[in-house]
Amino acid sequence: MLLLDSRRFPREKPCSDALSSAAIASIRELGLEDRLLELPHAKTREIAFYGPNGESVTVPIPKIDKDARAAAVICRRVLFDEMLFEAAREECEVMDWCRVTELLKENGRIGGVRADRGGGRMVEFTASAVVGADGANSLVGRHLGLPRYPDYRALAAQTYYRQVTGLRGNLEIHFLEETLPGYLWIYPSETSQTNVGLTIPLAVSREKRIKPAKIFQAALASEALRERFTYAERMDNIYVRVLPVGNPMREIHGNGALLVGDAAGLVSPCSSEGVANALLSAKVASETLVRAIGAGDCSEAGLCDYPYRLWKLLSPQLEMASRLSSLRTPKAIGSLIRSASRRPHNAGWISGVLIGSALPSEELEDLLAYLRFFIN
Repeated sequence: MLLLDSRRFPREKPCSDALSSAAIASIRELGLEDRLLELPHAKTREIAFYGPNGESVTVPIPKIDKDARAAAVICRRVLFDEMLFEAAREECEVMDWCRVTELLKENGRIGGVRADRGGGRMVEFTASAVVGADGANSLVGRHLGLPRYPDYRALAAQTYYRQVTGLRGNLEIHFLEETLPGYLWIYPSETSQTNVGLTIPLAVSREKRIKPAKIFQAALASEALRERFTYAERMDNIYVRVLPVGNPMREIHGNGALLVGDAAGLVSPCSSEGVANALLSAKVASETLVRAIGAGDCSEAGLCDYPYRLWKLLSPQLEMASRLSSLRTPKAIGSLIRSASRRPHNAGWISGVLIGSALPSEELEDLLAYLRFFIN
């Protein structure tokens, strides 16, 4: 197995730095929990939701893996990604500063790649199959001619602040008028730095004709947050990136190749989390490839089990998250927060509704019917 990367780790990537309970469950399954917790990090057990009208509620974060040592972790992506890369290096051959420029085809099937090693040095590698783990603008996806579904995208703006006041050690989600149907996050770290950012559907940003960095600054200047950021010092630029939102109609494999992570477009349309689904896609892809290579068939038909299994796992949560995102109005969010405050035994479940991780059920359908009353 050969892993090619156009750059070298460690390297920064704009991100909320939050690893959810689902992500931690996958990290444990990979046997990497100890390595993760050896990195500088902050554990958190609770998540606080703030509504547009001043309501708030703080609820526990449930563990998907009951044996996990943390419900959620804040860890800088520059450290987390390097950890994953070093773990991969132990299992396969790695070549960095090697930028793939073209896919090699034989009789219509992908059979390898051509890459630039710098200084005009071009090299070629043959393979039974090629995995595109190359981000939202995936070269592998483009060379396969797969549709990119530009309507299924969100924007994220993120930076770090020092001396944000009012931190209590938990994750904060703020549903502000300026950001709906998106939200602003405030995530503390193990140091004095605080990760602050927002996510908003690309279509909403275009409709309002406001760039995400401007929406971000307006949110921090809002009445709800202004005082907390009065003496805060921004430590970096505001970075904006496009998030490829999950869409079960998306084609994610071809003849001799498949896509994982952001290349496959797996970000939740409601929470905008991508790490957990990316790790899941890598697991399903590896299992598919082991069977396909063992059978000597990495054709499009030989790899078709990959999209079938992945979308079967992800479709319910993606479709429900999309529906929940469409119900994000000030009145509906306020109603959910008040309900969680009054009914602590339902708080964790309502938290799933607020961030879009709840799964379809009769109870949820009844709640959605109730929330539609608040849309108009």
